[in-house]
Amino acid sequence: MDEEFAFQQFLYEQIPITEKMKFEVIKFEPTSVKMLARLEPNFNHKCTAFAGSINSLMTLCGWGIVFSNVKEFAPNSHIVIQRSNIEYLFPIEKDFTAECNIVNKQDIEKLQLTFNKFNRARIKLNVFCKDENKLLSKFEGYYVVFR
Repeated sequence: MDEEFAFQQFLYEQIPITEKMKFEVIKFEPTSVKMLARLEPNFNHKCTAFAGSINSLMTLCGWGIVFSNVKEFAPNSHIVIQRSNIEYLFPIEKDFTAECNIVNKQDIEKLQLTFNKFNRARIKLNVFCKDENKLLSKFEGYYVVFR
């Protein structure tokens, strides 16, 4: 079973609404997580993507990259989002993706060192929502890992 499929099944079991929203995991690596949302179950009265669905996908994408990293050094820890900010740039009229990348590997090293010392750590992540190559939404989230 590949990592993407395993993570997608984990989400469907642990957060059942993700299956109803038809979220799909395209890429699941410690440095990059990319997810897809189908417009069909996630549209609003204007036939564009519902803001709550966009926010959910982006939040989950950031959560996924933290999960991908901490499962190695803190497998029984908890991951929560502490704070987030989202900017909707354009209406989304078809299927869309969210992607989170670890640009600086030192951010993960700092997360691990802080967690090992205090049993708690925080990381700031940026997630970008795109439709092909057009940037549709920007998300900034602070995720906390704790025992």
